[in-house]
Amino acid sequence: MDLEQKSINFAKGLIMDTVRKANSGHTGGPLSSLDFSYVLFKEFLKFDPDNPNWFDRDRFVMSIGHESALLYTLLTFMGWLNIEDLKSFRQLNSKTPGHPERGLTPGVEATTGPLGQGIGNAVGMAISECILRSQFGDDVVNHYTYVLHGDGDIQEPVAQGSIALAGHWGLGKLIAYYDANDAQISGKVGRSDSTDYEKMYASHGWQVINVDGHNRDQIRTAIRQAQMEYERPTVIIGKTIMAQGCANMEGDHNTHGSPLPPEEISATKVKLGLNPDKFFDLPSDVIDDFRSSYTYSREEVKAWNFNLSKRIEDEDFRCDWEMALKDALPNIDWPMFEANQEIATRKVWGSVIEALAPNKKTLVGGSADLEPSNVTAGFAKLVKDFTKNNYSGRNFAYGVREFPMGAINNGIAQHGGLKVFGATFFVFSDYERPALRMRALQNLPVISEYTHDSIFVGEDGPTHQPIEHIMSCRMIPNLLVLRPGDANEAVIASKIAFEQTNRPSIILLTRQKVPVFDRNVYPNVNNVYKGGYVMKDSNDADITIFCSGSEVWVALDVANLLTQFKTRVVNMVSWELFDEQSDSYKKDVIGSSKSLKVSIEAGVTTGWQKYTGLDGLNFGIDRFGESAPGHIVADTLGLTPSKIAKSIQKHLHTR
Repeated sequence: MDLEQKSINFAKGLIMDTVRKANSGHTGGPLSSLDFSYVLFKEFLKFDPDNPNWFDRDRFVMSIGHESALLYTLLTFMGWLNIEDLKSFRQLNSKTPGHPERGLTPGVEATTGPLGQGIGNAVGMAISECILRSQFGDDVVNHYTYVLHGDGDIQEPVAQGSIALAGHWGLGKLIAYYDANDAQISGKVGRSDSTDYEKMYASHGWQVINVDGHNRDQIRTAIRQAQMEYERPTVIIGKTIMAQGCANMEGDHNTHGSPLPPEEISATKVKLGLNPDKFFDLPSDVIDDFRSSYTYSREEVKAWNFNLSKRIEDEDFRCDWEMALKDALPNIDWPMFEANQEIATRKVWGSVIEALAPNKKTLVGGSADLEPSNVTAGFAKLVKDFTKNNYSGRNFAYGVREFPMGAINNGIAQHGGLKVFGATFFVFSDYERPALRMRALQNLPVISEYTHDSIFVGEDGPTHQPIEHIMSCRMIPNLLVLRPGDANEAVIASKIAFEQTNRPSIILLTRQKVPVFDRNVYPNVNNVYKGGYVMKDSNDADITIFCSGSEVWVALDVANLLTQFKTRVVNMVSWELFDEQSDSYKKDVIGSSKSLKVSIEAGVTTGWQKYTGLDGLNFGIDRFGESAPGHIVADTLGLTPSKIAKSIQKHLHTR
C-alpha cells in the first residue's frame, strides 16, 4: 500500500472512530468526500502552518457542515487540532462541535450551519478577494476560495441564487467541489430531485468539470484546470459513493446521518489494512508526509510578510491597509438636518453611505433590486457596480435575492477587509432571516438597512407591511436593532452600526416623512448611544410612554394632548443598547413604578410588557394591515395621537 492510500485509510479510521465515540454525527458523507478534501488540503491549499489567520491564505468553506468529522480530521493532520479534540467530538466546550463554528476552531472559516448558506459564504469570500486584490495588488491579496458542497446544499434555493450571482460576476478564483454521492437522509436523491446540475451550473456561466470523486489523479488535474480558469468560477462534480470503502455498508444512505455499528467499523478497518483493535490511530509517517510541504509554506509566508513590510512604507498604502484590517471608521462630516422639516429616515441612509464612500474605500454593499426605494442608487453611482469587467466596483446589484444577499454578505465579513451592508424592505427580512441568525451567531458586523418599516408602507397593503418583524428581530441574540425617530437620530444610528466590529446591526427606516425634532426642545440626542432616553420629562409622571421610530412624534403629540396629566416620553431607539446600560441609568429612564406605562409602536405589542408591565397599555398592531394610504391605515388601526390619547384618558378615568 502506498503512503497516500495509507494516509487516506487512516483518515477514514479517525472519522469512523470520532463519530462512533460521540454516538452521534455523520459518517457516510465524510468518507465519500475524503479523496478530494485530502488532495486539496495536502497539495493545493495555501496556508500558514503556524497561523490559521494569515490574511492571504486560501479560504475553504465546508458548506456540508454535517461532515464536520472530515474537516476536524484534516485539521488534526495539519496540527491545528489533536486526537483529544477528536475524542471530544460533539461534547460540551470542545473545539469539535457538531457543525463547525467560526472563531471556535482554528481553520474553520465559516459557521455554515443549515445547508446551502456555505455556498453563499464562499461567494462572498471570493468577492472580497477580488475587490481587495483590485485595491491592494496581487502581490498582497491573491488566493483561492474553495467550497465543498453536496446534494443537500444544491437543493436549497439560497445556494442556487448564490451560484447564479457567482457566475454573473465571473468569480474566477472560486472553486467548488460538488460531492455527488446520490444519498440523503431520506434515501436516494432521485426521490426528490431530477435536476441536471451540470447544465444548471453551465447555464449560470460556470466551468464544469466531471471527475470520478475517488480517482485522486483526476481530482488533481481538475483542481489545476480550475486554477487556470480566470474568467469563470469552476465546479468540479465528483461522482462518489456514500460511505466509500466500508466493508458491508458502502453506498448505504443510512450511513449518512449516524455512526457506523462497531462491527462494521471493525470489518472496514480490516478491509483498509488497519488494526481493528486500535482507535484514533494516527502514525507519525502519515503526519510527516502530510506536512512535508510546510517548509515551503513557511518560506512563502515569510516572503509575503517581507513584501508587505515594504509596501507599508508607503503612507497611503499603510493607511488603506490598516483601515481594511481594523475596520476603522474614517473621520467624515456626518449629515445634519435642520429642525421642523419632514424627512423620511430612509433618505438619511443615502446621505450617510455617500459621505462614507470616498473616505472608506473598503465600504461595499448593495440592494436586493430596490436601489431607489432603499436610497442606495447614489452610492452605486459613486462606486460603480461590481461586475466581471470591473472588480474594483463596490456596489452589488443583487437582483431579487434577499437570502443569497444575506449569505454572501456574511461571507464578505468572514473573509475580512471589507465593511458590507445589504438593503431591502423590512418585510423581506423574513427571506433573509436565516442569514441574520448565522451572522449574529458568528459576531459578524454586517449591516442591514431595512426601509418601509411599518404599516406606513400604505397602499402596498398587508403583504408588504411588516407587523411582527420588529419584535422578531429583537429576539435574535447578539443582533443590534436600531429604530431611530427622526433624520438626525438615523445618522447616529447609522454611525453606531458602522462602529460595530463584533455584532451585526439592522437599521429600520421609514418610507414616510417624519418631523425632524427641535433639539432645543428635545435635547440629549447623543443619548441614542444609550439605546433609550427621555425626550420629554416630567417629575412624578402620571404616565410614561415608551416608543420607537416613526411613533416617537406620535408619542410626543399624545403627551401634548394629555394636558391634565404629567407625561414622560421615552424614546427606545435600541432595546439592546439600553439593556447594556447601568442599572441606575435604566431605572432613571423608566421612572417611577407608580406611573402608568404605555407603549406605542407600529408592530405587534407582545414584548413591550418588558417595560410596561402587566398593567400597562400597549398600542400597536396585533393583526395584519390594510391597503390604503399610510395615514388612513394608521387611523383605521387606532395609531393616531388623538385616538391613543382618548384611550389613555378612558383607562385612567376607569381604573
